[in-house]
Amino acid sequence: FGSSMWLIVLFAALGIGLIAILFIFNLTVSSGTINGLIMYVNIIKLNETIFLNTDDKSLIVQFCKILISWLNLDLGIEICFYNGLNSYAKTWLRLVFPLYLLFLISMIVLV
Repeated sequence: FGSSMWLIVLFAALGIGLIAILFIFNLTVSSGTINGLIMYVNIIKLNETIFLNTDDKSLIVQFCKILISWLNLDLGIEICFYNGLNSYAKTWLRLVFPLYLLFLISMIVLV
């Protein structure tokens, strides 16, 4: 667990960075900007084989795939936080990051 501790710190920092970006660019649900972004990212993710060639291993295509995954709050890369991580635990870990973001937002609202 010690060697993967930096990954947990990285994702914690990324959560704070994501909330900061939402405040800096004033991305709110009421303005519609974030709804449009999420809608288009979901369309691209669902039709990934059409929009992004899955056989192409170029850097720009891989970057776009990871960026789209991150905007969908998915890791986008295969990562193992500890030895013995199975798909069941990975599914629950996917829910932790959005819950962490909701926790950060609620702390900002309360303070």
